[in-house]
Amino acid sequence: MSDQFKQFLRATGRGEKLKRDLTYDESVACMRMMLDGTAADAQIGALLLTQRVKGEGVDEINGFTDVIRDEFITRIRPQVTDLVDIACPYNGKSKTAQLAPAVALTLLAAGVPVILHGGENVPTKSGITPGQVLRGLGIPADLDPKAVEKMIEATGFGFLDMSQFFPKWVDFLEIRHLFGLRTVANTIEKLFNPADAPFQISGFFHANYMERIRSTQTGTKASWMVQGEEGSIEMASGRRTKIYGTTPETDLTLSPQDVGLAERERIAVPPVLDQHVAINRGVITGETGPAHDQVALTVGTILHLIGRESSVAAGFTQAQRLLVDRHVARKYEVIRLK
Repeated sequence: MSDQFKQFLRATGRGEKLKRDLTYDESVACMRMMLDGTAADAQIGALLLTQRVKGEGVDEINGFTDVIRDEFITRIRPQVTDLVDIACPYNGKSKTAQLAPAVALTLLAAGVPVILHGGENVPTKSGITPGQVLRGLGIPADLDPKAVEKMIEATGFGFLDMSQFFPKWVDFLEIRHLFGLRTVANTIEKLFNPADAPFQISGFFHANYMERIRSTQTGTKASWMVQGEEGSIEMASGRRTKIYGTTPETDLTLSPQDVGLAERERIAVPPVLDQHVAINRGVITGETGPAHDQVALTVGTILHLIGRESSVAAGFTQAQRLLVDRHVARKYEVIRLK
């Protein structure tokens, strides 16, 4: 039990009138003590819960994220241009299709290098993750950081598992599983950006939350938060979606009707890995349908955001062509055989 850590609990855990956010410097010290073994498990749990009730502050998220990126994770720096960090929720998807692998490979076919990162059995969902789907597709998803760096340089794509680039985060899961609640950890793991990618696309659920924390994004050039399916990055057809940049001037309101997707096509899939793998393989190899539409819409939007296409409609058309003409399938075969 750390007496020094108690100051953080007193700040976040007091009554309605006295509770406050931690400062940036306090947040750095707090997370450092949570990960280096100084704070007891009970203290860590208390901090996560009191902060959950209070609500996370921007300085807290920035402090937590910065100290992790600077002191605890193994970062890589692949020598590629305009790398995109696709930051999906580490807890996966439990109700709808996990399509991040198909999105990543379609972006790759469009000439955009991509990194994905994540883990498994992460609360609260412990759902189907991009890493699991990639393994099901025969794509390496357990490589060490240096090997992932080389893979990105050779193929334009790579996946980093937290057990490889941040093993202390795996140890941290045991405490998080005790609560059954989302905590600030679910936010900051999407901001790790372990490759210092210039562009970052992350998935969240609540619009008000994204509005409040938009400035915490970590793309070195530009970043956007998407209110996607299950709080991930897949952009839903048939409804307007607000996409938040780091400032209001970089926001985008996505209207799928503008590209001809007026119907809501929710791709309901149980958390059965083989089904998610089959859906991704179908999209990658040129099958059309709701999953194809959602991948094309997501890719088209990202191509527009990062300046590769003049409009979402142009990006959507480009993504559809890459999928149907099997350019994505050929990229997939190259990566699978590496």
